[in-house]
Amino acid sequence: MNIVKRLNMFKSFYFFLSDLWQNRSVIVQLTKRDFQSRYLGSYLGLPWAFIKPLAVVAVMWFAFTYGLKIGKIDNTVPFAMWLMIGIIPWFYVSENVTGSVKCLVEYSFLIKNINFRPGIIPLIKILTNSLIHLFFILILAAICLAYGYLPTIYWFQVFYYMLGGIILTLGLSWCFSSIQLFIRDCGHLLEVAVQIFFWATPIIWSYKMLPEKFYFLMKLNPVFYLIEGYRNTFIYGVWFFEDWALGLYYWSITLIVFVSGAFVFKKLKPHFADVL
Repeated sequence: MNIVKRLNMFKSFYFFLSDLWQNRSVIVQLTKRDFQSRYLGSYLGLPWAFIKPLAVVAVMWFAFTYGLKIGKIDNTVPFAMWLMIGIIPWFYVSENVTGSVKCLVEYSFLIKNINFRPGIIPLIKILTNSLIHLFFILILAAICLAYGYLPTIYWFQVFYYMLGGIILTLGLSWCFSSIQLFIRDCGHLLEVAVQIFFWATPIIWSYKMLPEKFYFLMKLNPVFYLIEGYRNTFIYGVWFFEDWALGLYYWSITLIVFVSGAFVFKKLKPHFADVL
């Protein structure tokens, strides 16, 4: 029975990927529309997509460099650069999840179309954020160059970690966006959870500040893998496969979240039209 369930799971996943490919032009158009509609009507328009997070990064850099005057991590890495490289992937992950929670309500007109697969909608939000995140990867590269860190072949693996973030947050987005339709407080609870996770994740503080026996607690958080992955990519020059045990744990959790999110979405989907 377990084998049959697993085969059905892989079969469903194959059909989902097949649908993505067949509807790629629709996905591109909807992503472009979503990107533009976020800032339509404002004076600056699309530049606001980059100005807001860039302003946050600039303020934090100034505060920690000239306000708190924190020097270096491990006496080698400038803290401001270390912080920026950790906080930008956090922005990406958190925005993917919180920005997708109400996407089914926003695109209710598509859900009522029986020929449209609503599972694509959270992906559209994530792809929109991915366009902005690509811009900030360039910002990260510029920050590294400004601090004297020259490009290396390790920098290419940032796309591996970005893919990991997409798959993890897609599973979460399927789950929370579908639950939001039935439990309207879900979005508010999620925002609180994101704030808690921000401070619990070693983004503005190093996990090495903890006793070594507690390191494993940090590694239980899958976002830790992505944050440290970006730092290993741009700062430390460590390949993603060098810590294969942590990578195996991350992908195990990510696949569980992905499959669970798809399961919740599929179970609730027949009732979407009743609550929209």
